Amino acid sequence: MFRKAEILSRIELRQSTIKDWLSCPLMFRFRHVLKLDPSYRSLAAIHGSVLHLCIHRLHMSGFDLDIGLLYSQALEQVLELESQIPIRWKKGVEEDRLIMKTHAEEILKGYVNHEQNRTSTLMYSEVKFRVRVNGILLTGTIDQVRRNMDRSLELIDLKSGMQRPLKHALKRDWQLNLYAYALRYGEIFIQGTWVRIRMKVHKTSIYFLRAHEIYKRDGKYGKKGSQKGQPWISVEKPSWELIQFKQELRNIIKMMTKDWAYPNTSSCGFCAYRDHCDDRSVMHLRNQFSKVSHLLSQDEEKRQRRGEI
Repeated sequence: MFRKAEILSRIELRQSTIKDWLSCPLMFRFRHVLKLDPSYRSLAAIHGSVLHLCIHRLHMSGFDLDIGLLYSQALEQVLELESQIPIRWKKGVEEDRLIMKTHAEEILKGYVNHEQNRTSTLMYSEVKFRVRVNGILLTGTIDQVRRNMDRSLELIDLKSGMQRPLKHALKRDWQLNLYAYALRYGEIFIQGTWVRIRMKVHKTSIYFLRAHEIYKRDGKYGKKGSQKGQPWISVEKPSWELIQFKQELRNIIKMMTKDWAYPNTSSCGFCAYRDHCDDRSVMHLRNQFSKVSHLLSQDEEKRQRRGEI
């Protein structure tokens, strides 16, 4: 068992760390406290990281970049990270690469052609932040902060997952609230320097990248050749919500620093730490069998001494 101080010394409190704990406390323990490598890297996670990198470079270098080349170069860069961890390819390396590239070109073309992505002013992209909550330092990376045509400030988180986020859940989205809190009360890293900008965003948004996918045939949800939906999901962000969020975040950190490593079985289907989890279960059974065998042996000795055997 680890004490609070030891857990804090082992982990880095980032938005990804908190996300892992909320997903499964046992997986959080394996990954961040015990520092175990996952059994594999998923294609979905790799693909999402590459899309983020491509969009950042489009904004930095211009929307006229060759999208196919852009994706291929970004993919190679992401694959080099954590190269010691095997990748779980589905259909084979070359075929999966082609599928990912084709899918990415569809999404990135839709992103480039979206009028709002061209008319709004990107203030920050993939910017690092740090902020203290109750004396504990949290760090992370914000996808985007924009100033829109109406002068409003918008905080944007890019999402590449399969399921479209629900708008009513955005007000309580801890990750977006953490970003908004950091912009208001923390610091961001600009040109080699930590700067306190005290920025109050007017709204927070999820940009659902898969909305740019194209229907391949006519159906009840759309016609062939049309996009699958509107990528923007936005909510207003009043100041009082940040005060409420601070208390919620305080409670999350309090729970994270208790060594209660229980599994969330609803997350097992896409967890890369299942092998570690299974090994833990096997080890537990071995210990139980060992205890039972020891007790049976002791009982047999007592019965022999009493002359019952």
